[in-house]
This record gives sequence, C-alpha cells and structure tokens, in this order.
Amino acid sequence: MKAIANLLFVFAVLFAAAAEARQTINGCEIKRRASCPGANLSGQDLTKSNLSNADLSGANLSGANLSADKISDANLTKANLSDANLSGAVLTLTYLNNANLSRANLTKADLSYGSLQEASLKQANLAGANLSMVNLKGADLTDANARGVIFAMANLMNANLTRADLSEATLVGSDMRNAILQGAKFCKTTMPDRSVNNSGCPK
Repeated sequence: MKAIANLLFVFAVLFAAAAEARQTINGCEIKRRASCPGANLSGQDLTKSNLSNADLSGANLSGANLSADKISDANLTKANLSDANLSGAVLTLTYLNNANLSRANLTKADLSYGSLQEASLKQANLAGANLSMVNLKGADLTDANARGVIFAMANLMNANLTRADLSEATLVGSDMRNAILQGAKFCKTTMPDRSVNNSGCPK
C-alpha cells in the first residue's frame, strides 16, 4: 500500500508540474493580474482562462482561442487580436484602444463599459454582443456583423460603420455624430431616439 501511495504521490507531483508548465506560454503566466505587455500568444488555446486585470498591452493574440475567457478590467491597448475567437468572453471595463480585432469572433461577448477607441473591428463578428456604454469613438466597423448588438449609450462618434449589418441592433442613447453609415444595413434596428429603422428589411 505504501508503494502505491508513493506512486500516486509521484503522479500527483508530475501532473501538478505539467499543469503549471501549461500555464506559462512564451514567458507569460496565464493568470489574473498577469503582466505580459508585448507577449506572443498568437494561435494559443486560452479557452476559459482568467486574465482579469492583466496587462496584455501590445500583445500578439492573433488567431488565439479566448472563448468564454474572463478578461475584465484588463489592458489590451494596441493588442493584435485579429482572427481571434472571443465568443462568449467577458471583457467588461477592458481597454482595447487601437487594438486590432479585424475578423475576430466576438459573438455574445460582453464588452460593456470598456473602451475600443480607434480600434479596428473590420469584418468582425459581433452578433449578439453587449457593447453598452462602450467608447467606440473613431473605431472601424467596416463590414462588421453587428446583428443584435446592444450599443446602448455607446460612443460611436466618428466611427466607420460602412456596410455594417445593424439588423436588430439597439442603439438607444448612443452618440453617432459624424459616424459613417454608408451602406449600413438597418432592419428592426432601434435607433438612438428609440425609433425603429426598417429601411434595409427585405421587401
């Protein structure tokens, strides 16, 4: 019995060591309050991680799988998240200013109270996401899928929404001054003044 207990202990130690090793990628320890500015995490599987309060400014997360992650109150300023999977991720109060989120999957993600000023969201899939109270001033949402997105009280000043699909989106109270809306699709869209825009619905 003692030999079996010793063997189990060895396995437990090895398993713990392996688990710990998996938490560090290219010198960045994946945990809350991680400090990894400029880290290379491109293409990594980080599903269901907790990176709340982390500093990932300027990090390369292109193509990374961050689905269902907790990344609230984090710093992702100028981070590269192009083609990343952020579906269902919690990014409340997170700074994504000047970040590259082109072609990213943000379906049903919660980005409320965050900042995406001057961020690139070209061709991003934002379907069903929560962007309430988000600063999107100067953001580029060209060709973005924003169906059903909640933009309540969001700042969309100078944002580029060219050809964005805003069907069933909620824009109540949002600031859309000088926003570019050329080719944007409106269908069952609740506008800032609470009126419903059906101009792009199939006839």
